[in-house]
Amino acid sequence: MSNYFPVGTFPIGCLLIGFSVAMLGPSCLFAQDREDAAVAAVNVDDALEQAMEDLSLFSPRLLREFYAARGFSHAWSPAQAASMLGLAQDSVAHGLDAKDFNVDAIQGLLAAHDLDASDNSAARWRADLILSDTLLRYLHHLQYGKYNPKEINPDWTFVASVDAAALQAEIQEVLAADELSAAVDAVLPHAPFYEQLKLGYARYLSLSERLQDEGGWTPLPAGPNLKIGMRDSRVPRIREQLALLDGDDFPPTADPDIYDKALYEALREFQKRSGLAPDGVIGPRTLAALNRPLDESLAAIRANLERMRWLYHELPHDYLLVDIAAYQLELVRDQQLVWSTRAVVGTDENQTPMFRDEMEHLVFNPTWSVPSSIQKKMRGVPSDYHVIDRRTGRRAYPSNPTDHRRYRLVQQPGPKNALGKVKFMFPNGHAIYLHDTPSRHLFARGRRAYSHGCVRVQEPLDLAREVLVSQNWDMSAINRVVDSGRTRYVNLDEHLPVLLYYLTARADEQGRVGFRNDLYQRDASLLSRLGGPSRADRLVFSEVEAPVTEPELQSPATTTAMPTPTATAKTAEPVASSGAAEAGLKATVNAQHDGQAELLSPDQAAPRAARSAGRAPDSSQPDASSPEASSNQQPAQEPWWDLSMNLQASEVFPALAATPAPSLSRPSQRASERFTSADLSLDQPMMSWRSQDSSKQATDANERVQSRGF
Repeated sequence: MSNYFPVGTFPIGCLLIGFSVAMLGPSCLFAQDREDAAVAAVNVDDALEQAMEDLSLFSPRLLREFYAARGFSHAWSPAQAASMLGLAQDSVAHGLDAKDFNVDAIQGLLAAHDLDASDNSAARWRADLILSDTLLRYLHHLQYGKYNPKEINPDWTFVASVDAAALQAEIQEVLAADELSAAVDAVLPHAPFYEQLKLGYARYLSLSERLQDEGGWTPLPAGPNLKIGMRDSRVPRIREQLALLDGDDFPPTADPDIYDKALYEALREFQKRSGLAPDGVIGPRTLAALNRPLDESLAAIRANLERMRWLYHELPHDYLLVDIAAYQLELVRDQQLVWSTRAVVGTDENQTPMFRDEMEHLVFNPTWSVPSSIQKKMRGVPSDYHVIDRRTGRRAYPSNPTDHRRYRLVQQPGPKNALGKVKFMFPNGHAIYLHDTPSRHLFARGRRAYSHGCVRVQEPLDLAREVLVSQNWDMSAINRVVDSGRTRYVNLDEHLPVLLYYLTARADEQGRVGFRNDLYQRDASLLSRLGGPSRADRLVFSEVEAPVTEPELQSPATTTAMPTPTATAKTAEPVASSGAAEAGLKATVNAQHDGQAELLSPDQAAPRAARSAGRAPDSSQPDASSPEASSNQQPAQEPWWDLSMNLQASEVFPALAATPAPSLSRPSQRASERFTSADLSLDQPMMSWRSQDSSKQATDANERVQSRGF
């Protein structure tokens, strides 16, 4: 060996050879690890996809994205699965069916210890997917409702889409928490009206189980009307029936057959909750309410719990609730009812829709634009009306003012104005708002469905005071503005959520349920769906915007058509229609048949124009001593002909997608003839459009909107 290796070189050579082997060894090992990881990833993907194919999932796409975000690792432990099972079983308390939440499957996987395995077998992934799907359904159904109202009352109930990314984040948040049940409870809404009706549902469930053991519900017999102080053999039964429904025991009485004061007071409260005249007289209608079958009551409560879930997501502590079926308006502050008044709602032909929006401003001494359906029947123009030329926006004196295609009739502020002294605006795509009315006698009636869709308020100035109390307005300040007779806009510093609910069952703080008349006959379609399957068609996914590169400049001979960039979009699962009206389109201009555009609702457009221009809307805070002397007589806004359209006409009427946009013609600026925004149609927050291609479609839509304007 000395012939080949000089003295002292052998150890070095050995070290070099050893180092080379040491370096090659880990490389081979790392390559093997990468290969094993790739094989494992394929196995995980195959197992996950196989499990998804075998299961009926609420939203496969959302769950696939959920597991991709966590690197396709398992999400559930046996302890979390047990908690989820408890929540699923307790969903009955919300009027839901426990079978909607995979109860049997969860019990089976826990019994089989499928979650104990740490491998990536199909059984392990199947168990994980069942639990994730259950949590997704639970969070979705209890925050937004099990059903899409678009499939139940498509013409009268409008809700927002559900952000799939937000739901996915909530699932991650709940599973990362120490205690799953508490984390879920922290995510869910807890609106007082919902919790109260849920308490009433628990009472009716308990009563139903009790009466089944005792032989069922026995109706009260008919007979003559009963008044306080009268004697009748039915009185003990009536007292017992009312105690069962209310959960309150009556004090002992010397003569059970006497209709005493305690029963009288309890019965009047029952009549109030049931939408009956609270006169204490036990007649046919009161007996019918007392004899309502329990199965019908339970179904009605379940249906109204579902309705409540459609609108109450992320509801703040302050809001205004319009109880349509009860003809009532309620103001809630810090989750406590602080003020209420009577209301008049839409007729059966012009129903008040159910939706949610935010009140943005008030208009004192508003004008009112006469709907064309009324204008064309008028033979003359009353003295408190102005005729506005639709083409110029100026006052006109035509010989035929009933020509609604050319002219608009605007009623000026005054005691006879159809909108009264004030209106409350929450701009929406349904032309609905709250307002005063000169028809005061209608508030004395029990059934108050007389409007064209808008909500008339019995005490509108009191409501204005309550809404503006944080902006230093009191009743004396409001009266001075109203007495001035001038139109005055007041923006809210903080928008107030407005919920227009159609509820045929509600409960008080003690869980005592009152059932109302199904004014618009909307219950049947919802009751027929209870217990049926749900779909994820309200879910909307955010699509990633593809990068757009500038094309290279080419000679005319080689120039090709440039591709149209794809904008960021929202897609539903499955893809749902855009539902412009449901999303609460807030159109601000009215393009007329002659190609010109006029401001349709400046009291809505001004705040939006300010926001689009980066300005804060005017708060119009008055000096309490002199509100009318404020420098902010009206929200700062651009001239009405310069306001840009927030929406393209084709977004409201798809048939106009190929119609060129009209040019905005600037009318004459002569101060003596040009009208201010107060003279234009403040009460119609929708767009109307007439063209040769879409005349009938636009006319029909606009007629429907305009007829609701009072």
